[in-house]
Amino acid sequence: MMEINLTKHTVKTEELLFTDLTEMLAEDTVHITGEKEIKKIIKCCSKTTVSTKYVSDKTVTLEGTVCISVIYINSENCLAGHEHTAFFSKTVQSNADLSGGEVLVKVTDEKCSAKLTGDNSVNLAAGANLHICVKRQTEKEMICDIDAKNIEQLKGIAQCTTPIAVGEKNLVVEEEITLGNSKPAVACIIRSNAQALIEETKIMGNKVMVKGSVKVYILYHSVEGTRPQCFEESFPFSQLIDTNGIHDGCKCDAEVKVLFCEIAPRIMGDDEIRAFTASLKLAVTVKAYCEDEIPTIIDAYATSGGYAFKKDNITFKKLKETFCDKFIAKKNLEFTDGAIGSVIDMWCEVKGYTGKFENGTLKISGILLVNLLTYDTEGVPNCYERPVDFEYTYKSEEKLKNPEAVFDIKVSHCSYTITGANTVSVAAEPHITVSIYDNVQTDVLTEIVKDETFENATSRKSGIVLYFASKGEKIWDIARRYNSSAYEIKTLNSCNEDVLSAPKKFIIPTK
Repeated sequence: MMEINLTKHTVKTEELLFTDLTEMLAEDTVHITGEKEIKKIIKCCSKTTVSTKYVSDKTVTLEGTVCISVIYINSENCLAGHEHTAFFSKTVQSNADLSGGEVLVKVTDEKCSAKLTGDNSVNLAAGANLHICVKRQTEKEMICDIDAKNIEQLKGIAQCTTPIAVGEKNLVVEEEITLGNSKPAVACIIRSNAQALIEETKIMGNKVMVKGSVKVYILYHSVEGTRPQCFEESFPFSQLIDTNGIHDGCKCDAEVKVLFCEIAPRIMGDDEIRAFTASLKLAVTVKAYCEDEIPTIIDAYATSGGYAFKKDNITFKKLKETFCDKFIAKKNLEFTDGAIGSVIDMWCEVKGYTGKFENGTLKISGILLVNLLTYDTEGVPNCYERPVDFEYTYKSEEKLKNPEAVFDIKVSHCSYTITGANTVSVAAEPHITVSIYDNVQTDVLTEIVKDETFENATSRKSGIVLYFASKGEKIWDIARRYNSSAYEIKTLNSCNEDVLSAPKKFIIPTK
């Protein structure tokens, strides 16, 4: 056997280890303290947050909180609110070894209920779907050069992508929010919410700068005893994340989640509550993909036989585009169960969406749930939920072989117009963050081993073959078929083409 010296290169890829869809259920009975008796519960909603996730052998463990918000009418027909936070821990078993895996979780809040059981005691129940995905970085070797006689080599360039996982970085944001002069002072908060959006992701040396904004929504009772007041305020955030191995030629996408939010009234110098303290904990996740061109051996064979060549197909995930966009979803809503005198508050939630590529165009469709907190013509409060369909399309300028889109949708703004006693026109402005990937498959040579069956094979004598080649045939394929040398075939037949532009007759030396 001839001596073979191989030069190899190690590349990193992502390996999908485990996917699962599991349900999280939380139930608790709480006593809502206050001076007024609860007369009727008109709205219940929940937000599930996964704050800790890790793997151990064949187990995925998720821990987090469920915040259940209740809006109710007290005995004086006034609106009031209460929030209850429950902790949960969820363990999921897998048949695969998940050691060293990275856990990704997408949460979809599905159901929430609140039942008055008497004496201001309320039974709260919430459910959410947890979409679990575990990936792990793996290393594979491919042959870049072969130093041996009688081995034909087809050299090429492998368009590789190195994934760099950063994980989550937590950011604590403290902000003081002051009411404007036109707003009355605060008596108590009925409902509050916060939402974070990413606006820019930038690579700076070996770091990633993520910038965005947080919008806080507050519905409160004023000291003047008039109708509830709505207030919202936005403020920026930024996070600089150290990322080993990243450089200016890399591309990255980012995601931000609100893990914790507390809005507390703050007394000013005149003993009036005209400000709020917002305390938030954000989780910023960044993932980078760095592309590289590596010389490699695409194909090889031994002209004298005796060796087997092992190949592998490696899939590289290439981040092609990242962008943020906004669009408008509108609908005229009709209400047959009572006349609407005025709208107190309005907010929108994304309840579900799907996306797919068709002929290079990304099509995303889903449903928004519009919540309207209203007074009827007699001043009695009520809350309505109505679905609004939406669709978003984006034409990619990139030529993609096997495209994949990862996207997140949050509603950044919504508005309404009362068009009749029983009709309201609503308009929502979803904010969408999209990362478009292309999954590129590359065949590479990974190993050369002794062919144990070669000694028993029938020996073939050297000679020549007359071959009539067709237009479009490759010299490499012809040489391999006859266990010959592509260089010798081209030299002997005065051919300077690798792919034939016209039919041609060849004299082929065989071994």
